[in-house]
Amino acid sequence: MTCGTTPHGNGCTSAVAKDSSTCSSSRTRTASFGWLASRLPPALARRCSCQARIGCTSRSHIAAARRRRFASTRLAELRAFMMPCACADLIAYGMVALSAAQQPDHLAVESPVARARRTTESIRIDGRLDEPAWQTADSIGPLRQREPIENSDPSEQTSVRVLFDDNALYVAVVCYDRSTDGIVSTQLTRDANLDVDDRLTIVLDPFFDHRNGFFFQVNPAGARSDGQVSNNSESLSRDWDGIWNAAARISDEGWVAEIEIPFKTLRFKSGQTVWGFNIERQIKRRQETDRWAAPRQNIWIGNLAEAGRLEGLDGIRQGLGLDVRPYLSGGEENSDGELTGGVDIFQNLTPNVNAAVTVNTDFAETEADIRQVNLTRFPLFFPEKRTFFLEGAGVFDVAGLANTTDIRPFFSRRVGLVEGVTGDNVTVPLRVGVKLTGRQSDYNIGVLDVETGSRPDPALPNGFLDRQNLFAARVSRNIFEQSWIGGIVTRGKPTGKGANTLIGADARFATSTFRKTQNLSLALYALSTDDEASGSRAGAGGLTIDYPNDRWDVALSWKQIGANFQPGLGFVPRTAIRKTDLNIAFQPRPERWGIRQFFFEFRPTYITNLQNRVENWRIFTAPFNTRTESGEHLEWNYIPEFERLDAPFEIATGVEIPPGSYQWTRFRAEANTATKRAWVVDAALWWGGFYGGTRRQLELGLTLKPSTHVALSMQTERNDVTLPQGSFYTQILTLRADYNFTPNVSWANLAQYDNASRIAGLQSRFRWILQPGNDLFVVLNRGWSRTLDDPRFEPSFDRGRPLLSSHLPWQCSSPSCSLTRSISTTSRPARRRPDGRQRKPARASRSGPLKRTTPHPASRTS
Repeated sequence: MTCGTTPHGNGCTSAVAKDSSTCSSSRTRTASFGWLASRLPPALARRCSCQARIGCTSRSHIAAARRRRFASTRLAELRAFMMPCACADLIAYGMVALSAAQQPDHLAVESPVARARRTTESIRIDGRLDEPAWQTADSIGPLRQREPIENSDPSEQTSVRVLFDDNALYVAVVCYDRSTDGIVSTQLTRDANLDVDDRLTIVLDPFFDHRNGFFFQVNPAGARSDGQVSNNSESLSRDWDGIWNAAARISDEGWVAEIEIPFKTLRFKSGQTVWGFNIERQIKRRQETDRWAAPRQNIWIGNLAEAGRLEGLDGIRQGLGLDVRPYLSGGEENSDGELTGGVDIFQNLTPNVNAAVTVNTDFAETEADIRQVNLTRFPLFFPEKRTFFLEGAGVFDVAGLANTTDIRPFFSRRVGLVEGVTGDNVTVPLRVGVKLTGRQSDYNIGVLDVETGSRPDPALPNGFLDRQNLFAARVSRNIFEQSWIGGIVTRGKPTGKGANTLIGADARFATSTFRKTQNLSLALYALSTDDEASGSRAGAGGLTIDYPNDRWDVALSWKQIGANFQPGLGFVPRTAIRKTDLNIAFQPRPERWGIRQFFFEFRPTYITNLQNRVENWRIFTAPFNTRTESGEHLEWNYIPEFERLDAPFEIATGVEIPPGSYQWTRFRAEANTATKRAWVVDAALWWGGFYGGTRRQLELGLTLKPSTHVALSMQTERNDVTLPQGSFYTQILTLRADYNFTPNVSWANLAQYDNASRIAGLQSRFRWILQPGNDLFVVLNRGWSRTLDDPRFEPSFDRGRPLLSSHLPWQCSSPSCSLTRSISTTSRPARRRPDGRQRKPARASRSGPLKRTTPHPASRTS
């Protein structure tokens, strides 16, 4: 059966198919596409009509199908036939729905409006609000409850006032509370996760483009956290550090916060007097959030399309936007001294475009990564933590892939670190780098060009690496209210093994007004790589349809990755596959039994090779998953899995799993106490089958917060694996001890050990924020190792790394460009892999995610 213009008028060329009983049984379903066909071009309408009638085949075809003997063959053929048609239907439905949703909706609730009052008075940030200007400023209006009862009256009142002068925006918030003893305030560290406390979140959209902006958080102790919002992401990224100030205090009436945000730390269009603005308050003991604009459970605070309007910002100045950070680094390694220096320069070329230049880059004060254990055949993924690459990173996101680990066209951790012959990382010097990020008209621009230095090292392939030029460029154009189309190009290969080029195009269509109040998005992308060393060209592409809402959270994604797809500056753990993921989560709020919300989940994953042979499948289910009114979380999971091995898999030293097909089922139980408590326990137990044997996995975490100044925590993960080929266990232990003297002075200590590498590591970081934008760091990294024959730990040294060094940055970030010196004494972190690759059979990695975050229990997958 084919599609085209036919005398039958239904897009199906087979008259037998049209007249068959099978076909007539589907005519009702076909008619349902009439409304869609009337809105599509004729050719697409005919194709849609034909695809809707798949299964309208002649009786002879049905009989032939029944004679097929192998169920797996029938499944593969049916899936191969149905997938393009199903995708076309889904795309057509999605495009029409999104296009309709993008149109103005006269029934939608208008965004609230606030007006900032200009002041000529000097505002002192001390949390007192004793300046006369605050008394004359207007309150912007009431906050409404988002949780637990949408758009209802809050349990406590909140007063918000906004002032500004030529150089800064000022926000004063009085959080009234009739039970000040119940205020939760445990964090004091800069950029801590303040979701565990009472806290305020302010989001700003200075471009007023309804999709990109900044957020600022503060808790009752004055702890600050900030970051960027990119493309209305569902999560807030804390990777960006702005120059701003805040003070808070607890009073008899509740608690008060006073915030200063200099305009020089933001990007905005000159003459733009209206900004997007929203503010949210969390009352942790009640698990309550109150919000000014869009107090709906379907809308997260980072959705700037639903933010209110802040008017009256006329005559403001952004300043020079110049930030100069020279440094001097010196230290010792194995009694050999070394002295290096460099500089980072950040400059606003225009109010909308920022340039960053780095020379002889140093990342000495970068926080150490948390170790992971890898019991799979594929590389682990570790996020970027270096400030130079994090600032403005959102502009390089392609089709929302920055939130996934299956494929990333550009992954900045590939820059500066190269895999050596032993599988360890070898640091490659970054001689000079230039980065441009920003916006011009409706276009978002990102360009990165880095020149790495040459380096002789026996650990490198061929013992030497020539200098390399690595380049990435990304341009996207904003369309409609929350959508974009764009393209990306990367060039270069960190290993220097021939040229490598990637080109790609993507589009994302999104709305938060589908069916008046629902979120819906469609993302598509197509990528192609050309690798000179292998002489191969290959492509990858996919789509995601997402319906992320409070009661129903549904997503379908499909991707294909070619066998020779090799993005030189990207991350792809697995090639030569087609992968389909479905996520269906039903999340009711019963308002009884002490339950805040249930999360019933069904998440199948299906992977085939390019010939449609099944390679893996996995079904994650959550028959019971709940969050209580007090904040506790309980969950039970049932997870059947299948995996086919075409080659032996050495999962641990001396333990090799033979080729074959393996199917097993695992179970999981999890319990977490509420994070508002002074002690927090997180426990998860897995048990069940594993490659023809058994695997038991325990994850245990304990956090103690005796006061705002002290936080102690312990996390451990242990796997006990029993296979026909042998038995082994893996264990990782992580200890943290943090002491916060004030919101500006902190001392963090991290100790880790894993039994795979038999290396214990310690990082001690002292940070003093002399003033916003000027920091002093003292960082010490040490390592100890032991062998199987000797239980004692001996000092471990990394070749080419100083144990202790000094770091001396100078910064110029004020409009007057006065230089302020700050000093940092650091040791360089242990070698970390830029792309997360882990050679087998080594199962433990000293590189990994810096922190583990979970938006809500329903998001947990493993």
